[in-house]
Amino acid sequence: MTEAATAGRRGRTPRWVLVLLVVSLAVNLLVIGGVAGAVWRFRAHSYVAGSVTPNLIGYASTLPRQRRAELWEATAEERRQLMPLRREVRAAREATIKALVADPFDKERFMAAQAHQAEVEGRAREGVRLLYGKLAEALTAEERRAFPGWRSHRRPPGYRNLLDEPDQQAGDPLR
Repeated sequence: MTEAATAGRRGRTPRWVLVLLVVSLAVNLLVIGGVAGAVWRFRAHSYVAGSVTPNLIGYASTLPRQRRAELWEATAEERRQLMPLRREVRAAREATIKALVADPFDKERFMAAQAHQAEVEGRAREGVRLLYGKLAEALTAEERRAFPGWRSHRRPPGYRNLLDEPDQQAGDPLR
């Protein structure tokens, strides 16, 4: 008789193990739900086309291989002139940040660094403007007409250019 009772208990899982399994399942579902919710929420902010910047250079990089090679060759000189300017911009930005975080803070040094950064960025921007001009000239009329539609599809949903509303960049400080 004791053998029959012992055999029945061996086949049965203890209640605490079942409770532990249910709790573990609940925790796993919470974690999976949180991850899925984060992916769902932040997917709207990712670019449709990956890392392609929605400008003329990004557009040219999506054209067929042969056409890209032609455009690359046509703009070689402008791109070559931009390379040192990009390095200067990075160095000027780093100098501005160093001046900002310096202790004690030196406002004149910070303002001078900002002025230098603005000057360097202006020269770089002029180089980009010349590159865009050369690139636009090399594009066919059909390629130029297709650019606005391509660009609007590459913008993230809800995109807003903060330069259009400079007072709204940081949000309302009183909210």
